[in-house]
Amino acid sequence: MADLVLKGKLELHGLLTLEAAGGKVKVDANEVLVELTPGQQHGTAPPVIMPPPPASPLDTGPNVVIINSFNKTVKAGAKAVVTQGILMQGNTPTWPGMVLLSQNNSGPVTINHIPINVVGDQGVVFPSGGSANFNTSGQ
Repeated sequence: MADLVLKGKLELHGLLTLEAAGGKVKVDANEVLVELTPGQQHGTAPPVIMPPPPASPLDTGPNVVIINSFNKTVKAGAKAVVTQGILMQGNTPTWPGMVLLSQNNSGPVTINHIPINVVGDQGVVFPSGGSANFNTSGQ
């Protein structure tokens, strides 16, 4: 299995599908994040406690999934590579949030001038302001 490793200053444009020979697409040593469907998971965030006590919370699930990338022109296999985007949190995806600008893509490797998000990047869940940590790429 060979990974496809993107390094240095690299700007990707247009419709492009990246394929690793049985491995993963990476920026330096970090796997790129790809869109997933609800029910899968990229990471976790602190539970959202809404409505506030004494009512019981609607969905305290910590699971976070990136459901939409802001740029869908570049794919890793059949899945869009994440360049910021929309996330959802909860056992049943209930709470929306946003993927923040990549802090771990040191190249930077970009798609249409937006750095590709990689494992180790973060997002924010809107209702709570909690920080979501992405520890799995979804590839």
